[in-house]
Formats: sequence, C-alpha cells, structure tokens
Amino acid sequence: MSGTPAPAQAPRVLLGLKGGAHIARGIGADAAESTSRFGGHGGALVRLRVYKQFGLQVEGLYMPRGDNSQTLNSNAAIGHQLAYISVPVLAQYHYHDVFFEAGPQFGRLLAAKPANVQYPGVTDYLFRKNDIGFSVGFGYQDTTGILLGWRYTGGLQNIYRRVDWGGSSQAQLRNSSIEFYLGYLFEPQKVVRLGVSSAKLVFIRTPALLFKGGKFLFYTAPGKLLRRSRSEE
Repeated sequence: MSGTPAPAQAPRVLLGLKGGAHIARGIGADAAESTSRFGGHGGALVRLRVYKQFGLQVEGLYMPRGDNSQTLNSNAAIGHQLAYISVPVLAQYHYHDVFFEAGPQFGRLLAAKPANVQYPGVTDYLFRKNDIGFSVGFGYQDTTGILLGWRYTGGLQNIYRRVDWGGSSQAQLRNSSIEFYLGYLFEPQKVVRLGVSSAKLVFIRTPALLFKGGKFLFYTAPGKLLRRSRSEE
C-alpha cells in the first residue's frame, strides 16, 4: 500500500533589521596607496525560506565605502568617502543555527566626499552612479531571531566614469569591504497578532475594566452602603 506524500513546506517569510561595522578600501591594479576606512552600516532585510535549509535574502542598506587615503592628486587610491544605498540579493544555506550566503550586490552612489579637505575640486561626477559587486559570508542565528555574521563584499567594475585624466590612463579601482553585523529577525504574522492583541487591550479590555471599576466605586458600592445603613435604622 502506497503512503500519502508529505505536503510541501510553505515558504516562510521573515523581516529584520541589521547594523554593524565594516572596513572599506579600494582594490584593483591602481590601489597601491589605498588605505582602510572604518565605518558603520545599517538597514532592513527580507528573508524567504524557500525549502528546508535553503533561503533567499534581500537587503536594503546604507553603506559607506571608498577609502581614507589622504594622498593628493594620486590615481593610486580612491581618496574619497563614498556613500551608497546597497541591495545585496543572497542565496543562503542553513545548517542548524549556522548559515552561509553568497550573491550579487547592487549599489547606488548617494554622495562622495574627499577624505582630505584640501583635495582640489574633485566631485562625485568622477564616480559611477551604479556599483555592481558580489557578497559572500556566513553567520549565526538563534531561535529568538538574533543573528550575527561576517561578510566580504567586492566590486566587479571600476568605480570611476570614463573621463579624461589629462592624457593619463584610466585608474583601475574597485570597492571592497569586510563587514561585521548584528541583527534581529521576526515573523510578520506574530507582529500583526501582537498588534491586534495590544489594540484589544488598549481599546476594548482596558476601557471595560475602567468602566466596571468606576461603576463599582461610584454606584454599586455606595448603593450597598446606603441600603445597609437604612436596614440598620
């Protein structure tokens, strides 16, 4: 007799917040004078557990990159603090409480600020608005939803636009960063249930208890005392 096939596991959606610290610098053929830049990042994420150990995670992060090189008039460093909105799209494999992840990341440049205030008149016009790269990493998540992890992100394209450098060759520099983060994941259904329960407590149960308490203090109890005093007379 053939057994009944087990029902397919429904995808599980989780929402979360994350933030952390990272070390960014330039990499590439012309990154000899690039120095590390320390910064912080943060944002939100959506995780879809597709099947058992496998998942897909999409994030929206504010991510400073670039480097902290103070060298003036050099094509061997980025020399700018670059701010991006970064969107990693990561495939994940979960083994108990540990997960591994990898995938592409897409960035949009928001601002470019010279690392050295004496840098002569270079603006964000020199930098590509879009940045494409990859991310790989691993992390740990406990049953309460708290997660922490490590990730490396590397650029796949030159950060500079194709501009004329006064006859010099185009500088070859890409973004890179090592990231450490802490986050928290939760199920939207639980948040909705918590919100409904809180709303019932605030708008239904609490007013009802106040009404009952007020009725007892100002009507029921005084009435009983008055009837008892009359009966004793």
